[in-house]
Amino acid sequence: MTHPLQAPPSTDLSLEEYKALRALQRAVDDLLEESLRERENLTQSFRRCFPPILALTGARAVALTTRDEDLRVQTWTEGDWGEDFPGPLLEGASGPRRLGEDTLVTQPLDVAGDRVGSFGLLFKGDHTSPDAAARALRVLDTIAEQLDTVLCMVHTASEKHQLIIQCNAHLANPVFEVGMDQAVLTLAQRVRLPTFLLLYRDAVQAQVLHYRMYRHGHLEFESGEQPSPDLEKALRQYGHRLLAAEVSALHQLLPGRTTEAVLISGAATSEPLGKIAVSCDEGFSAYAMDLIRVLASTLSQRLLDYNRERIHLSQFFPNAIIDALLQDPNYAQHLRAQDQEVGILFADINGFTRICEHGFDSPRSIARFVDEWSARAVDSIWEHGGVFDKMVGDCVIGLFGPPFFKSSRVERAQAAVRAACDIQALTAALGAREEVVALCERVKLPGLGVAVGVNLANANCGLFGPNRQYTAFSSGMNQAARLQSLAGFRETLVMASAREALVDSREPFIQRLRFGALTETPVKNVAQPLRHYRMDPLTP
Repeated sequence: MTHPLQAPPSTDLSLEEYKALRALQRAVDDLLEESLRERENLTQSFRRCFPPILALTGARAVALTTRDEDLRVQTWTEGDWGEDFPGPLLEGASGPRRLGEDTLVTQPLDVAGDRVGSFGLLFKGDHTSPDAAARALRVLDTIAEQLDTVLCMVHTASEKHQLIIQCNAHLANPVFEVGMDQAVLTLAQRVRLPTFLLLYRDAVQAQVLHYRMYRHGHLEFESGEQPSPDLEKALRQYGHRLLAAEVSALHQLLPGRTTEAVLISGAATSEPLGKIAVSCDEGFSAYAMDLIRVLASTLSQRLLDYNRERIHLSQFFPNAIIDALLQDPNYAQHLRAQDQEVGILFADINGFTRICEHGFDSPRSIARFVDEWSARAVDSIWEHGGVFDKMVGDCVIGLFGPPFFKSSRVERAQAAVRAACDIQALTAALGAREEVVALCERVKLPGLGVAVGVNLANANCGLFGPNRQYTAFSSGMNQAARLQSLAGFRETLVMASAREALVDSREPFIQRLRFGALTETPVKNVAQPLRHYRMDPLTP
């Protein structure tokens, strides 16, 4: 077979040249197909293809510049390029040009106008005459037709992979909302994304749904400070049914053709974590849909992690504090162990042992009673900016100052005392219920009461232990526990340190409080006597 470049000059394609080009096309196609079957990378593919291309074309050398699987520009070569590195040579104008005594013929590689690289063959001698140049360009074009599609597939897959990595990196942002905004914007910069909606459950408040709605990658509405009237109406009408795969109410809210993906945790019996809905007038390409599905999968895992963190923090902090913590990328610094002066509260139901032994018919009844009282007591601690440390039996422990420690010592003492007053009031109100009155009469108690101890002291506060519980350690904590054990029926005892701080308070409520005389009480295993005051209950 006569090689195409050795064919006699002609303005028309000869039958012999046509057959040679067809043979070249089939050979390159077969080589690339075999490479795809073997799942070879680009280096392996070119190592397979380049020697036969040189043999079939009679070229002295071949080179190709494109992006590799990591989207880095790289040049692959085969043959004798002499002292020249072909990479920069391929960047020049396409077509034939003399290179010393040889001829370099180059051509861009592109698919649908999207350039994916440059390709060149180096031939011995002069091939710049019109007929020779035309034949050389037909050879390059024949090879390029096969390379274009393969390179486009590699580049598309690599770009998709890089985009997924970028979105995953954004979603790893400790501030979930910020990471979500960045991920959607990154996606919208690569594919047309007119409308994107994320709807997701609140991890702590089961009845609450949150949403973030984007227009062309930019946040337009969110359930906090930028609510959407239409979405708010849909939430009121459908509630959590909006997350169900079979409910398509969101189609009515979003313009164009809408596609939805339910975010699941992976557990067969668990409720959906949320849902994403995307819409576009013309619909989405397979490329875009693949990216959206991958994002949905990653987002499911990110929501799981986010929810676990919220649930963990909800053991100690109210929602407002959790929101403030999770809006800080370095929020962990607020939870590390810190030595600070804190308000401390211990509250324990009076006569609880007697109530348990003689007042209830089963442990379940005891648990229900303690659950109700402790939930209200913790709400009182949270209402005054406190942290719920733990429960020891029926004793509730609160800390005032953590996790941000922005309040003054006076404010921390005020918060602890106000929470003590509220716990006294709610316990008395619970004791006024008919069934509780009967219970107290049965165990011969004057009513349901609580003994409270309040202190202001230094403590080492933070997350401790294998379960990462927020708590505090210090002699001041021990003093508060001992003080609470000294308190009588419906009595609040306040350590001298807290009482002295309250002297500087300008709050009318605090100024109305009255305290008894300073008392010093020795207690076991405490070196100095406890110096404390009895706080008189407020009268209406």
